[in-house]
Amino acid sequence: MSFIKKIFGKSGAEKRLGQFQPAGFAGGGLAGEFDKGANEFRLERGPERQSAIDDLVAGFRDRASEFRGLRERVRPGFGELTRTRVEAIRTAGARTVGNLREELTKRRVLGSSFAQREVTATESEFARQEESARAEAFIQELGLTAELIDEEFDATIAGLGTVLEQLNFETNIAAQLSVSASNQALTAAGASAQAASARRAGNAELFATIASAFILRD
Repeated sequence: MSFIKKIFGKSGAEKRLGQFQPAGFAGGGLAGEFDKGANEFRLERGPERQSAIDDLVAGFRDRASEFRGLRERVRPGFGELTRTRVEAIRTAGARTVGNLREELTKRRVLGSSFAQREVTATESEFARQEESARAEAFIQELGLTAELIDEEFDATIAGLGTVLEQLNFETNIAAQLSVSASNQALTAAGASAQAASARRAGNAELFATIASAFILRD
């Protein structure tokens, strides 16, 4: 190295400080490194952590889908509750009317006005029971539908919340690491400036010594 480079070139300490790079990290399924150009810490999820998050979100999505599927089974006025109750009443009504007709036939009065009134009254009673059962089932199915909608909504929100919570967690970590890395970079820059200042001061002193020697020689 020439004498001029020794005087005007950067010292080893300055070079090392100028090349300073805050250390990255890897752990807990996350890895990161400091981007000096953007002055921020960039995080990246590992495959295991991403897989765990995806599994959680998929679980909540499946749960929401199951609740959505159950809603068809309790659709107000057309759900299984309405259907089973109506079928039970109609079956009982058909059996009762059949037995009544059989009894009236045995008594040889089936074609009479009396028999017709008995049959009509019995059919009307079961029709009334069916109407009442439909109304009651409708109210119950309406309540069940509302509950399933709430459950589906909660499951969907929980899935989104898992992602948002993870993003907030990573954002907070990245922010803290960025501040720490920036402070380290500033400290290194300050130390480099001090080293350069010391070098310049030393060079000035060296020039003064050389100049003095020439002056004394003259």
